[in-house]
Amino acid sequence: MEGPSLVFCALFVVTLFGFAYTTRAGFLSQEYTNTPPTTPYTHVTFCEIVPFHKKSSQPAWEDQSQEWREKMSELGQRMAYAKVGLVYFVHGTFAGDDPFGIVHAIRTAYPKLSSKLKKANDYIKRRTDAILADKGNYLPEYVELFEKAIGGTIPCERFIWSSENHHWGRLKEAMKLAENLAVNVKEKKLSRGERVLLIGHSHAGQLFALLTNFLARSQGVHELLKVLVLSGVDVARFDKALEVIREVQLDIVTFGTPPRYSWGKGNYRLLNIINHRGYGYLGGCMKGFLRTKDGDYIQQWGIAGTDIPALTDNGLNKQLDQYLGTGFNINTWLKNIRARMRVPHYGETILVDYKDAGLFFPNCTTTLFGHGVYTKFEKMLFNTQLIADTWYRKL
Repeated sequence: MEGPSLVFCALFVVTLFGFAYTTRAGFLSQEYTNTPPTTPYTHVTFCEIVPFHKKSSQPAWEDQSQEWREKMSELGQRMAYAKVGLVYFVHGTFAGDDPFGIVHAIRTAYPKLSSKLKKANDYIKRRTDAILADKGNYLPEYVELFEKAIGGTIPCERFIWSSENHHWGRLKEAMKLAENLAVNVKEKKLSRGERVLLIGHSHAGQLFALLTNFLARSQGVHELLKVLVLSGVDVARFDKALEVIREVQLDIVTFGTPPRYSWGKGNYRLLNIINHRGYGYLGGCMKGFLRTKDGDYIQQWGIAGTDIPALTDNGLNKQLDQYLGTGFNINTWLKNIRARMRVPHYGETILVDYKDAGLFFPNCTTTLFGHGVYTKFEKMLFNTQLIADTWYRKL
């Protein structure tokens, strides 16, 4: 009776939380439109501010010119002056430690192997880092270089998640992110009002979106909490983590995040940076994807309907569809991509021509369909400059 009793108690706690959370469902999906965006957006063309020296697969601070170091250091001073006390880098789908949920499936079937399976997760992530390098992936060397380049006084963390491509995978990892972030906020002794800069590639942005909805106690969160409780999640611990995060301000930057979930209202700022060609507001046509003609095709196509069916959690995902929008459905996806929507309905967007289009020959595999450019070492200074110029004023 112990298991059912715990579930009953947890549901009771969620019911109490329900007085603070609204209970209507269907709150967390974006609508796909081809009308002019209602949120602000601008166009920028990539330019190499100072050349980046990549003498090996693991570029070092010592390899960079004095000018590059000074530029990054100045941006770090602006961040510090704006009270940024912590920076997180979060990878996207297929760049994590269990992208297809295989380790999770084994852990579910054989719980006693849980501690040993951690080694499997670590191995998968090491192999992923070796294969992708800095293409659509934040390497540990990238995070280390960034921290040193901005002055070494602002801690920088790399958050690793499973990167499963479905609702449940993202929901449970958003909780993991919240708990990890709360621990670091407390350990770093960030004071009330200090800023945490969250930088995420691709579907990492969905984790951020879910987090903002939990922080804001958005419409429908109560239903998500019920799903979590019935799945054995410690909701009370999760709520304590959220209370810690509410004490700080979140500056959230997404790179190439497909518009999937809505965002909660709260104490945060949101900047979307998207690889885009031209001066319009719509995404590209199918015929140009082999040459990366129109920018980031994954950001444009990785929308509702593209989830990959899970090995063990399809029942949960079907349940979550009613709150988070359609997960896997080819017909829904084909309907959605007709809109060619590029600019999300939330936050401020910068459409950047990263100049990765092929002139005559297909280059989509080297650019990951325009989706891999954001995390490359060579783009570190430019991207940091974009963020600082948007939020952190010059000294």
